Amino acid sequence: MYCNKCGDPIEPNEKFCNKCGNKLDYTPQKNNKKKMIIIGGSIGLVLVLIVFCVTYFFINRSKYFYNIETNNGNEVTKEKNEIERNQYTTVIITDNKYDGVKISGINDANELIVKDSVNQKNNCPKEIKVIEDEIINKYGITAVNLCELDPLFAKELIKVLDKIYKEYPSIRDHLTNMSLINGSIRDNYIAAFMPIFDFAYSDTNSTYPWIIKTQVFLNTSYFLNQDRLKSSVEEGSLSGHFPKNATMYSPVAHEFGHFLSFLAMMKNYDVDSILLIDNNNVDKLYILMDDFRKGDYSLSMIKEAYENCKNDNKTNLEFDEWRGTISKYALAKDNNGNYIYDETIAESFHDVYLNGNNATDASKYIVSVLKNKLGSEVIK
Repeated sequence: MYCNKCGDPIEPNEKFCNKCGNKLDYTPQKNNKKKMIIIGGSIGLVLVLIVFCVTYFFINRSKYFYNIETNNGNEVTKEKNEIERNQYTTVIITDNKYDGVKISGINDANELIVKDSVNQKNNCPKEIKVIEDEIINKYGITAVNLCELDPLFAKELIKVLDKIYKEYPSIRDHLTNMSLINGSIRDNYIAAFMPIFDFAYSDTNSTYPWIIKTQVFLNTSYFLNQDRLKSSVEEGSLSGHFPKNATMYSPVAHEFGHFLSFLAMMKNYDVDSILLIDNNNVDKLYILMDDFRKGDYSLSMIKEAYENCKNDNKTNLEFDEWRGTISKYALAKDNNGNYIYDETIAESFHDVYLNGNNATDASKYIVSVLKNKLGSEVIK
């Protein structure tokens, strides 16, 4: 829960906010835009959980890096200057926001997401636009922006998506965006999954409904520099930082592991969709954000898989040792030294995607639990 004055997290049943001293009121706020501001401010915390990092090359500096702000439209000047000096950039803006727009339903939401995407394609190659349309039509991703990506590389990404959507066909029509995103040469994330981005407010007095985007990002510093991407991933795989046989295309599979994990968590909380948020489902959105940030549901899935593996006499390892058989990155920690359990799930999905029956037992058991949690019909 959050203070309705300053937005600081608070413990249940507290009467006063420890930060600002505000007397807490747990009744729904009339000024719903305050809630959305808190969401926007919290996205950075969520993103830290979901990046595919290249920590293998920065082990003497930190066990886990993520240092870019793309959520409020304002990156720090130092980062902006580095991006401007970096030749590997895209014209695509991923953090546009809209206020006071007419949103009468899902069609309006999708149309605005598409319009925001298409308006940025004027100077993009025709061949890439054709590939983007293919991805949109085949997989139900609302908007795709790969403007500067090499067309042959983009076609290889389609093969990755083909494999995933063939096995999980009902994940169609939930991911709103797949896009290149500008990252400086100092960033060590290759790709990222952003489950919640506050994209638009309605023109109503309450600002409801809101439009929420769910996105997969491809860092330009890698995806527009194939030599760097290839060497980073393949050397990371050989070192054990990533699962064996990783390729420069497979980081996308890792991010889809996060995507499927998030869908499973939505299903667990009986959330059908977060595309449109109103007073009836906004509290569920906060629950999703809080759980995904803490990793509670991810941890519960991993523990269930671990117990299944032990019951089948497939391991006598301790819990963290067992997770570590997947890859070193499966044991990723945040800057506070806490395990990021959803990285274990994403790496297990990555491992099974790459190696099938030859994946580690830990990966296979975790993916089995993930499939079970998703059920026969994944949320649309």
